[in-house]
Amino acid sequence: LIQQSEEERTAQALAIKQRIQELHEHFGIRFPIYVLFTKTDLIAGFIEFFNDLGQEERAQVWGMTLPMEDPSDPEGVVEHFSAEFELLEKRLNDRLVERLQNERDPQRRDLIYTFPQQFGSLRQVADRFLKEVFRPNRYEERVLLRGVYFTSGTQEGTPIDRLMSALASTFGLNRQTLSTFSGKGRSYFITRLLRDVIFPEAEIAGANLKIERWRAWIQRGAYAAALLITVIAAALWVTSYARNEMYVQAVEKQRLVVEKEIAALSPDQSDPAAALPLLNAARAIPGGYDDRDAGVPWLMGFGLYQGNKLGGEAILIYERLLIRAFLPRIVLLMENRLRQNTNNPGYLYNTLAVYLMMDDPVRFDAKTVKDWLEQDWQTHLPRNFTREQRDQLTAHLDALLAQAPLESPIALDSVLIQNTRNLLNQVPLSQRVYQRLQSYRGPEVPPEVGLTVAAGPDAPRVFNRKSEKPMNTGVPGLYTYRGYYDFFLKDSPKLVGQLSGESWILGSALQISTDPADQQRLVDEVCQLYLGDFYQQWQDLLADVQIKPFNDLNTALEILQVLSAPTSPLRTLIETVVRETALAQPPAAPADADKPKDTSLTQRIAGILDEGTKSAGAAALQPCTIDSRLVAFNTQYADEVKGADGAIPPLDKTLSALENLYSQMNAIARARESSPDGNVPQNLKDQFSTVANQAQVDAARKPPPFNTLLNQLVQDSADVVRSVRDRLNAQWQAAKIAAFFQDNLKGRYPLARSSIQWSGGAPGATGAVPTNTIQWVNPDVGAAPSRVIQGPPDAAMAAFSRFFGPNGLMDTFFQRSLKPYVDTSQGSWTWRGPTGPEQSISPEALQAFQRDAVVRATLF
Repeated sequence: LIQQSEEERTAQALAIKQRIQELHEHFGIRFPIYVLFTKTDLIAGFIEFFNDLGQEERAQVWGMTLPMEDPSDPEGVVEHFSAEFELLEKRLNDRLVERLQNERDPQRRDLIYTFPQQFGSLRQVADRFLKEVFRPNRYEERVLLRGVYFTSGTQEGTPIDRLMSALASTFGLNRQTLSTFSGKGRSYFITRLLRDVIFPEAEIAGANLKIERWRAWIQRGAYAAALLITVIAAALWVTSYARNEMYVQAVEKQRLVVEKEIAALSPDQSDPAAALPLLNAARAIPGGYDDRDAGVPWLMGFGLYQGNKLGGEAILIYERLLIRAFLPRIVLLMENRLRQNTNNPGYLYNTLAVYLMMDDPVRFDAKTVKDWLEQDWQTHLPRNFTREQRDQLTAHLDALLAQAPLESPIALDSVLIQNTRNLLNQVPLSQRVYQRLQSYRGPEVPPEVGLTVAAGPDAPRVFNRKSEKPMNTGVPGLYTYRGYYDFFLKDSPKLVGQLSGESWILGSALQISTDPADQQRLVDEVCQLYLGDFYQQWQDLLADVQIKPFNDLNTALEILQVLSAPTSPLRTLIETVVRETALAQPPAAPADADKPKDTSLTQRIAGILDEGTKSAGAAALQPCTIDSRLVAFNTQYADEVKGADGAIPPLDKTLSALENLYSQMNAIARARESSPDGNVPQNLKDQFSTVANQAQVDAARKPPPFNTLLNQLVQDSADVVRSVRDRLNAQWQAAKIAAFFQDNLKGRYPLARSSIQWSGGAPGATGAVPTNTIQWVNPDVGAAPSRVIQGPPDAAMAAFSRFFGPNGLMDTFFQRSLKPYVDTSQGSWTWRGPTGPEQSISPEALQAFQRDAVVRATLF
């Protein structure tokens, strides 16, 4: 306690306080607490001061026994500590003169003299510590503090001189360390403390009154419980009987509903959804299939529960209805689909396989049947079929398939099966093999190569897709280098084997020839289909890529900076194309591997097709030949990334040209910002034109579609470098808005004003009647019109909408070209910024677009 800091003493006091409360809560009694300050021999002068005491004197009590706790005292008995401590100090001072007279050693006399002061210096520390532990509060159990005592069991360690330590800290003196006690240890103030104070008060702890009261209540409650149990048991039996009676009535009521639905279901209703009301009613029988996993309701038990009998029978009824009412309609649905999709071989094949499973317990596969039905329901269920009804159908299907393997209660249509097989057998075997490859979704198939993968993470910053497909989609993994070597060559023979093992679907007509010529023909056809699609997939991806439009100079600079960087998406895209289409270059075999087996597609397919019957003298199959278009496709892009004989690769030259283009555009942008009127010096324009022309010449040498992409890039760069007026004029001319207005709207109603003209002569005269006229009819019967008003021809509604409507010609041009320069927040639109196009474009032109916005808001 002496050596601890204030924070450490507070933490220790809190820990002791919590421990005392834990003991109270655990034992449920109030017990006396005696606080012992041990090791008081560490107070400087303790040993010297009490050295003259004999054994009996050392056995006495040194401390204070406090009065019993008064519950009405808010401060508690700990408030007496300070006064009692002063009495202990007084006793020490009373003995001081005698001890000084008896001691001759000057150093020991000094320690004896200062000991009362050393002891007194502990009063405030001990007082705060004890109050933090024992001061009562309304939220905790009051503590029974009985006394505070000071003891010393053994004399070890170096005494602590608190007075000299305080002086040394105040005046910056060196601290003098007291000598360590080296004599024989003796106990001080312990023996009688335990024997005469603590042990005699053992009865203060007493018994746990809560336990005694609890025992008394148990005795009284035992009699009440016996009576209560009897009453409760009788009540439970009565309740159970009543509830079981209600349950039997509910089952009977639901049985009548099931009978009604059975009568309402017509045999002509062949759709499985028609049986939904009946199946819902049967499944909802209380205690039946819906409640098959539920336990016995406790208020229906006690030996009276009827659910085991009635519920088991309800489950059997539901399962029989699934077989007799639901399964036949599923079979009929499959027959209808086979008749309706004769022009879809892939769908016919899958449907025929599922249809045949319905009468083949050996080959029945519940997952395949469920997948087919869920796909059919998703496609063919009517729009008014709710999600809840769809979930109910799926639940009935799961219950039906839980009884697998199933056997159709109605015979399959053998004529339909044969007709379907005849149609399917018209599909070439190679086409079936290839379709199976395309539909396979196993882990062996590499992931899809999206545009963000093919061109790198910066691709979305510079590219978008003409088809507006997501950037993370692209070429399926089947049509990649790994897809060819790791899946197509290795796993397609397995699929051929599976196909040859599915003769039960197509019948005996599926005979795979073992003739080498036929096998070679099959290999060639599969390879031709695959490699043709391989080439087309990459062609389509590249044709779908376009550079994002340059809305302004800053956008152009950002795109050019990314495209000309060392990690250019353009470079990454070309390198990906070269890598993924290099099918003519097989992967390198490990250097230390044994001579590999012939794992080419042709030989692996041959091994499956001949099933060991191929003779040793048969001719070897020829390997797959890579499509010449694909080889040329790969070569033209490979030439871009590698230079001939150490020369600089053409792609590097292209990126360097783009970097020069970026530098020139950046210089123009800085010049435009520093110019008050936004004009650019002519020499910068000339330099840009030179660089742009060189870039266009280089773009023309690139393979498609990169030649078009780069040419458009240069053209867009030139557009944004022009002055605002030139650029807007070019965009206006390209949009052909004025020409459209002249051809379709000028002089036509409702755009033409003051165009109504009088025609016709005197009353009775005959005049030409135009297509758009208002006639004043003469009241005389048979007389010609007296006046004819000729109006302007009407504007076509489609032309009017295309010009003025939302996303029309005017709206589109404004949104794309003018909006960044126009402030539309005021009543009258104005040009925005000090260097905007108001320098050279009249306000009247801007007002035309504002009038267009008014027309659009009013009429559309």
